[in-house]
Parts: sequence; structure tokens; C-alpha cells
Amino acid sequence: MAADAVVAEVEGQPITLAEVDARARARLSRVRQEEYEIRKDALSELIGERLFEAEAKKRGLTADELRQREIVDGAEAPPTGLAASIYSRNVERFAGISRDKALERIRELLAERSQSERRTAFDRELREGKAIDVRLEPPRVVVDIPKGAPSTGSDDAPVTIVEFTDYQCPFCHRAQSTIEKVLARYSGKVRFVHLDFPLENHSGAVPAARAARCAGEQDRFWDYHRSLMTRPGTLDEKDLVGRAAELKLDASSFATCVGSDAHDDAIRRDLEHGEELGVSGTPAYFINGRMISGARPLEAFTEAIDSELGG
Repeated sequence: MAADAVVAEVEGQPITLAEVDARARARLSRVRQEEYEIRKDALSELIGERLFEAEAKKRGLTADELRQREIVDGAEAPPTGLAASIYSRNVERFAGISRDKALERIRELLAERSQSERRTAFDRELREGKAIDVRLEPPRVVVDIPKGAPSTGSDDAPVTIVEFTDYQCPFCHRAQSTIEKVLARYSGKVRFVHLDFPLENHSGAVPAARAARCAGEQDRFWDYHRSLMTRPGTLDEKDLVGRAAELKLDASSFATCVGSDAHDDAIRRDLEHGEELGVSGTPAYFINGRMISGARPLEAFTEAIDSELGG
């Protein structure tokens, strides 16, 4: 259906599909991202199955025979005594079950975990060096980067990562080390932009965002930002001022800035734009418009960035 298609009329006044999509932009963005993730997982499963079947055929085995040989027999056996050790540390959780039955169940779970790990490793082995051309396109959005938004890296870098983060969010703190690894690995190839997304239930998030921007007025945004992300604190006035003192910022200018609402409109606009893009929690990242939500492992970022650089 075309964007200008009329989907309803109210007292003779038309409502177009474009108007509906504009109103539902955030919700549609989340649905499209979820749809992509589901398809991506399903595609990965299908690729793995095709490679597994081809390997079985190459060896003259059935799929079940290959599974037995590589997954079941190839799984690493749990250390002797591990099941008994787990039982002794959690004996109260097995109330009403005999020790022998409990040990049997623990050994089954350990075997399942070992086989799962071997399955993942074998899948990785099968993919190594294979010609796999994935053409499933992720959804993309246009992220409007405000003039003056804190950024590091060249404006001409082939990849732009925009983060929406909350300084009081524990998942954001956890993700910081991953982001630092990303920036080190792709130095010169990535521009990294910070936008604020203070969550409503985090009372210290806005004051911290103000403080970071005030540090930016003295060209120390990223130093202050890293302090907030790697050393969670109370985020009250004493804490924020103390961080500024550690960076030897001009105390008077910093205090005046933090005590004002000079940056509040910019923080609010970041939040509203994130909501328009479908951000509902932190951290959230957009890699050339491709969304990665949550504190994801390094591989999630390298996969997306390598794809962008390769493309």
C-alpha cells in the first residue's frame, strides 16, 4: 500500500498510511527489529543444518551417526567428582530426592551442557572457510545526530555508531568495556557518538548527563563520561563535583553549569529521538542505522561492523 493511500476518513477528512506510520514509528521500529532477529536466528539454524548434512554426506555417515560421533562422543566429560561437589553445595535444593537420584540428574545436566558447548564449537568448525553469503538485510533507521553531540573519531569514518545510554544503568556500565574494545579494534574506521537516554526511574541519570555535558564545555566530556561509566557512584552533587575535581576542571564554571538547565533541552531531545527510533531501554546502539539493543557481547558489534566495512 502506498504511503499516500487513504486508510480512513473522519467526517470527510482523510487519514493516510503515512500519518499512521508516523504515529506508530517507534512501535513499528521495535517490531521490525524483532522480526529481523527472529529471521536471523532461523537463518543461522538453517545454515548450520545444511553444513551439518553436507559434512555427514562427505563422511559417508547419516546425520544421526555424525551427531553421535561429534556431539555426544566428542563432548568433554565433566571432571570426576564435579557432580558430588555440586550436590554437596546445594543439598537443600534436592529435598525429597535420594542422593543417588540427585547425582544422576546432575550428571545428566552436566552432560547436556557439555554437548551444547560441543555443538556450538562444531558448528563454528563447519562454518570456518565455507562460502556463506548472507543476504538478509537488517532494518535501518536514520539517526539524526544533533550539532555539537559528543563524538569521537573522524566524521568521514565509514561506520558511525550512535549510543543511547543512561549513566545510572548497570547494563550500560557493563557494556562500556565492550565499547572500548570496539573503538580500539576499529580505530580510524569508526565514529562514535553519545546521546542521552535517561530512564524515568533513575533519578541520578539527568544530573549525571548534565555534568558530563558541563565537562564537555571544558573539553573533557569523554574523560568525565568514562568516569561515570566505569565507576558507578551515588551521582549526587558531591559525587559529580568530586569527579570534576579529579579531572582538574574549573570548579566555579563547572558548578555554575551543573546548577543550571543549560543542557536540559538537548538531553530531552536525545531522549525523544531515541523513543522515536524504538529505543525502550538502555544501552541501545545504532551501527550505520542498524540497531543493537542491550549489553551485547563483542561479537555482536564486530559482526555488524565487519559487515558494514565489507559492504
